[in-house]
Formats: sequence, C-alpha cells, structure tokens
Amino acid sequence: MKSVAKSIGIVTIIMLFSRVLSLISSSFYAAKFGRTIDMEIYSYSLQVPLIIFTSLGTALATVVIPIFSGHITTGEKERAYKFADKIITLTVVLTLAFSALCILATPLITHLTPKFRSQNYELTLFALRVMFPIMIFYGLNYVFQGILQSFGKFNMPALVSIPSSLIVIIYSLLLSHQFGVKGLIVATFIGLTTQALILIPPIFKTEYRYSPSLIIKDRDLMTAAKLVPPVLIGTSAYSVNMLFNNIFCSRFEDNTVFMMNWVQNLVLYAVLAFVYSVTAVIFPRLSMYAAKNDMVEFKSSLVKILSSVTFILIPVTAGFLAVRYQLIELLIKWGKINQDDVNFAAVLMALYCIGIVGFGVKEVLDRAFYSLKDTKRPAINGVIMMVINISLSLILARFIGVFGIPLAYSISSLSGSLILVFLVRRKIGDLKLKSFGINVIKVMGASIVMFLLVVGLSTLLDNVSFGLFLIDRSIKLFIPVLLGSASYFLMTYFMKVEEAKDMLGRVMLKLPIKRKSI
Repeated sequence: MKSVAKSIGIVTIIMLFSRVLSLISSSFYAAKFGRTIDMEIYSYSLQVPLIIFTSLGTALATVVIPIFSGHITTGEKERAYKFADKIITLTVVLTLAFSALCILATPLITHLTPKFRSQNYELTLFALRVMFPIMIFYGLNYVFQGILQSFGKFNMPALVSIPSSLIVIIYSLLLSHQFGVKGLIVATFIGLTTQALILIPPIFKTEYRYSPSLIIKDRDLMTAAKLVPPVLIGTSAYSVNMLFNNIFCSRFEDNTVFMMNWVQNLVLYAVLAFVYSVTAVIFPRLSMYAAKNDMVEFKSSLVKILSSVTFILIPVTAGFLAVRYQLIELLIKWGKINQDDVNFAAVLMALYCIGIVGFGVKEVLDRAFYSLKDTKRPAINGVIMMVINISLSLILARFIGVFGIPLAYSISSLSGSLILVFLVRRKIGDLKLKSFGINVIKVMGASIVMFLLVVGLSTLLDNVSFGLFLIDRSIKLFIPVLLGSASYFLMTYFMKVEEAKDMLGRVMLKLPIKRKSI
C-alpha cells in the first residue's frame, strides 16, 4: 500500500494544482465579464455538452479499465491492444455523429431555456454550436486516461486540464477586451481539445500503438456492450440531475446559472480532484484483485481508501464552511463582481458543502462495483439519487428559491452514498467497519474543533487591515487555514488516527535527519 499511497499523493498534488489553475482561469473571466446574461450563456453552453457526454464518458472509462487492465494483468497484451483499437475507433465515430446531431438540434435545445432565446438568441446558438464538437475530445480523453492508468501511468492524466486553463487565462488577460465573450467561447473550445491531445505522446511511450478497427464482432466488445447499459443508466441519472439543475436555475430572474456553476466547480471539482486522484490509482488495483478473485485484499484496500477519503473530506467540509467568504472574496471579488455576488455565492457554497463527504464516498464505492464488473447496483442508485434531487429541488425551491437546488443535490448525494454502503456490504460481505466508524468519529471531533478555531481566527483578523487588498485577503484566508489544518493534524495524530500516523511517517522519511555515529 506504500506505493499506492505515494502514487495517490503525487496525483493528488498534480490534480489540486490543476484545479487551482482552473479556478484562477474562471476567476479571471468572472471578474472581467461579471454576472451578465452573456456569461450565463457561456456557462450554460460549456456545461451542456459536458453534462450530456458525462454519462457516455464515464461508461467508457469504467468499461475500458477493467477489461484492458484485466488482459494486461493476465499477460494477454495483444488482446488488450485490439480491444483498445476498437474502443478508440468507435468513440471517434459515435461522438462525431452525436456532435453533428446536437449541432443540428441546437434550435430545439434552446427551447429548454426561454430566457436565453429571448435575450441573446444568436449568442446562445453560436455558443452551443461551437461547444458541442468538444464531445469528440471528451471521449478520447476518457479512453486515453483509462489506457494510461491501466499501464500505471497516473501523472499525465492528472495534468490534462492545465493547458486548457492556461489558454483561457492568456485570453482573459490579452484578448478579452477585443473579442469579448464570443472569443472566450472559442478560446475555451481550443483549450478543451488539448485535454485529449496532450495524452497522445505518453501513450506512444507505452508498447501500445493504435490501429483503426471497426470490427464489431469481438468477445470483449460483447462484454463491454453488456456492461455499458447499466453504467449509462446510472451516469445518465447524474447527467439528468446536472442538466435539470442548470435548466431549472436558468428560469430564476437573477443571472444565477454562471454563479451556480462557478460555486459548483469550486466545491465539487476541487473536492473531486482529490477523490479522482484516489480512484484513478485504486480502480486498476481493485480491478486486478477482482480479476484474481482476491477478495481479502479487495476489502482491505477498499476500507483503507474510504478511511483516507473521509480523513480528508470531513475537515475539508468544515474548512470550506469556515472560510467561504474569505475564499470567494480572494478569488472573484474584483472587477465586476460585488459584495452581493459574494454573499450569494457564499450561501450556495455552504449548501454544496453539506454533500462533500457523500460525493467522495459515492465515487469510491461506484468504482468498487465497476471493478467487480457490477454496473447494475450503481445504476439503480443513480436513478434513486436523480429522483431525490429533482423532487427535493422542486419542493425546496418553493421555500428558499434557487438555494433549493444545491441543498437538494447535497441531500441526494448523501443518500446515495449511504445506499451504496449498504449495497456493497451485501455484495462482498462484512467490511469490518467498526474501526472505520471509530476513526470517523475522531475525525469529526477534530474537524469541529478546527472549525471553531478557524472561525475565531477569521473573526479576529476581520478587524485588522494589512494594506493592499490582495495581501489583505490572502492573509485573512491562509493564516486561519494553515493554523486550522495544523491543529486538525495534531489532534488526529494524538487520537491515533491511522492516516495521520501514516502521513507523519512519510514526512519523516523525507526529512534529512542526521544520526550520530556511535
């Protein structure tokens, strides 16, 4: 597990850096263009292809890794490579056809959002038509990442979003005043294409060489065809959730879509950067244990990963809640973003934070089922979550307006994670979660103390000024965060939480400690 922990650590750092850069890019264009109808359209056009394709992309990844890595593990490399040839070819053909269909159907799609048809219809058409072809590159990105992860290459897949973020940042700084939101749409499209293209060189460094193949009659493709439909149902439920959230949000009078998506990216994508770095490393490993029918190691690895995820995500939840105003002010309260926008975003962020642990646990348990080639149970759970999300959104919106959307989404995620815990125990037997539960209680106690400390420090620092706004906001955010993080780590270490002890052990190994010779 030490090599796994090292891989997870490296991938987590890379992905967190990628997410930070992505947040910086979104902060640049948020401040440049503000909370306007044009930015609403940009945000909507960016989300729709991603949401539509997420189901197919996730299905591709969850099918490719177990089959491809299974053949690599058993020494059937040629069979694995032929399977990859067929998957890549089918992905290009299907996404090309689907993108063309969506472009033709763009006028019909805009009927889902009457506000965009009435206020800036031409920009809406342009934005959607430019963004839909990105699904081709989304598809290749998912498949390429699956192939590289099966070879144990995790770093480059974690880096994919860095070039796209840099392209958007450069555009926002140098060209946004000249080409406006329309140019931002084109720059974003160019940036997103690089996410697949930069994975081609590392694939060439492996033994695999792509050869186009459209031969449909194949054992592995038949296996994939059986696995895909349940995955599509489960992930389509997620896509329907997100699409519903965007469409429902667009029907409120204020320009809320852009801010909703920005906060969602801030919380969910930042958190999932860590979770995906964990699942990227552990998924091929779980698939390997499943292929060998080694359920002892499978269970042990799964519980260990769940412990690691909760050890990080519970304090992250407390930390986000404690410093949400300071974080949002540092990132976007400049240019055309005002205090009202910050207050609105802070409420959205608090409501999304409620579901952070649920998001993480669900992703891990989904991968556990997929590695066992069981796609039915996650699919059923996805549908249940969709029903909970949509129903609660409609109900809560009557009482708290647009804030009902993130609250319903968080509740549905927590519900889905609890259902999966029950289902995984029925699937593979007792996971011996007693020690895990005790650790969670310790982590929650330490997180509450950390929360109170951070809130107290933030309150004290609010009454002090440190000069320039950037320095002032940075100090007011990072001092409470650093001291709070240190207090959390020390508390969990002295409470003998295994993850804290492991973390300290890895740090000590890196320190150049001099030993006296006797």
